[in-house]
Amino acid sequence: MADYRIETVRTGYRNWTARNDRGAEVRMAAADDADAQPSFTPVELLLAAMGGCGGLVVDRTARAVDHDDLRIVVESVSGPEDDGRVGRIRVSYEFDLPDNNPKAAEVFARGVRLTHEKFCTVSRTVEHGARVEAILPDGTVGFEG
Repeated sequence: MADYRIETVRTGYRNWTARNDRGAEVRMAAADDADAQPSFTPVELLLAAMGGCGGLVVDRTARAVDHDDLRIVVESVSGPEDDGRVGRIRVSYEFDLPDNNPKAAEVFARGVRLTHEKFCTVSRTVEHGARVEAILPDGTVGFEG
């Protein structure tokens, strides 16, 4: 698995831009900041990453099933008991299974299962957790969890 580096730069009050080494950029801001729109919130980017990762992997794991019209919808559901975290994430794979392939449903279901059990780094990390450490400007660790 590859390691990644993203640089996130403040571009205004509660307005940030993330950049990768290949030159892609994405804007982040609070959903209620009208001056910073269009943008994604950090949680929306997490959900988008899950949908994108799932789609990229399904392209390989279910390639025997024509899924050109596939749409992946990722939704978060949280309640007060989730204490500022996303409580549940629902990933819906939406498209019409082809009529000319009697095994399409089985093949596609296997591809989706493999996506989440083995190949999608994003959903697997969310499901199992990752260690996080925050390094302060002086090089010391400000948080480890």
